[in-house]
Formats: sequence, structure tokens, C-alpha cells
Amino acid sequence: MIELTDLRVRLSGTTLVDGISLSVRPDGWLAIVGPNGAGKTTTLRAVARLLPFTGSVRVAGQDTRRMRRRELARVVAYVPQQPHFPADMTVIDYALLGRTPHLALLQGPSAADREICATVLARLGLGAYTERRLATLSGGERQRLVLARALAQQAPVLLLDEPTSALDLGRRIDALELVDELRVERGLTVVTVVHDLTLAGQFADTLALLHEGRLAAVGSPAHVLRVEVLSDVYDASVHVVDEGGHLVVTSRRWGSWATEEIG
Repeated sequence: MIELTDLRVRLSGTTLVDGISLSVRPDGWLAIVGPNGAGKTTTLRAVARLLPFTGSVRVAGQDTRRMRRRELARVVAYVPQQPHFPADMTVIDYALLGRTPHLALLQGPSAADREICATVLARLGLGAYTERRLATLSGGERQRLVLARALAQQAPVLLLDEPTSALDLGRRIDALELVDELRVERGLTVVTVVHDLTLAGQFADTLALLHEGRLAAVGSPAHVLRVEVLSDVYDASVHVVDEGGHLVVTSRRWGSWATEEIG
């Protein structure tokens, strides 16, 4: 579904992503992980064609640079790390922005479009907030709303940049489980930038570990979340514990082991 070949991004004379090649199968979940400044968000934005790049990005066999914006938006839904929220807009109107790629020029949303948005909002716990102004929402509610907008887009590829950073632990799990449910139901291909290595290993079937703009490792969570791999990249004392089939990544701090969201 997604194929990157020798992807390079250079901005203001600095190479941010340097020769990344990898692929994501249809209905797969790839988590892009790595330290701060590794090139995670830059890679995701290049896939969404929001940054200039060399090499190639192909989605469903099509070169994204040959696709019109509206055509690309029907295939790829992108959730940025810091989305814009117009203060006076209502929750339902914001969610309806996700339906824009499916509307003809000057056409307003239909009852079917509203139903799609209402269903997604309900599944994200925002069903009672449809007429609320965005200015009245908490940070966690806004983050769920931007995810709702992307899901309402009904694109087969979902790109999420730190989709749960403003959520507490319970809400993080709920949101990622919903994404996983919809991935299975709709056959979505999901690519996420994830700060928390433990969460990445729990939900994604493939991890791409970046370091200084390059691909340091790629493969299953069991292949990537290894002490000998992570220690070099994070320059820290890393420990990986298997808790009932789930890998938990910890780091040594002040002489003791503590669960750590490395990255």
C-alpha cells in the first residue's frame, strides 16, 4: 500500500531524512520510532506530500507527486502533531472537514456525511459534544476530535503524528484500540509516529527505528525492541521486559530501572 524508495528530505541546507526505503503492506500498522530529531515527523510529512523530497513515495501503486491534492486526500488522511483549531467552530463542523475531499466544488455536506461524522464522534466519546465550540474543549478532547476528522475522511491510509500525546494513559489505549478496530474493519493501512516504545510495540506489527535521519532498524517489535539495537540509538541504558507477550521498554535513571517513554 505504501512504498518509500530512497526518501530524502533536505531543508535550509540540512538533510533531515537520508535515504529511507521501506514498505507498509495493505491493512498493516507501521510505527515510526526514534529519538527526538531522528526525522520521524519529517518522514510522515513527506509521505503526506507536505514537504519537498527526492526519491519516491508510492501509495496504492501511485506516485504521490503525480496525484492532485483532492485525489491524494481521498487516499491519505493525515493527523498533524499540532493541528489548528478555529475557536468558534463547532465539533461537528470540524469533523465535517474530513468529508471535504468527497464533496463536489461548492457542494455542502449531505445527511450521509453528517451521519458518518456523528458515528465517528460517538465512537471517540464525543457524541454529546457536537455543538460545542472548539474553544471549550480540553487538550485531550481536541486530540480525539482531530482523530475523528481523519477517520471521517474514510481514506484507506491513515497517517498519525503522535496521536495520543495529550491523552492520559487510559484514553491513549482507548484511542489506539479504536484505530486498530477500524484498521481491521476497513482494511486501513496505518502509519504512526510514536514516542512511547512500549505502546508502539503493543499496537504496530512493524516498527521503523530512525536515527539521525536514517533507518537504523525495521521489522517486528520483537526484532526492533532489543537492548542491543535501542542502546546504540538512544545512548542510554535500556532494558526490555517481556510481560505476557508484550514488550516493555525501560531505562536506567538515578540507579534504578523505571518504565520510560524513550524518544
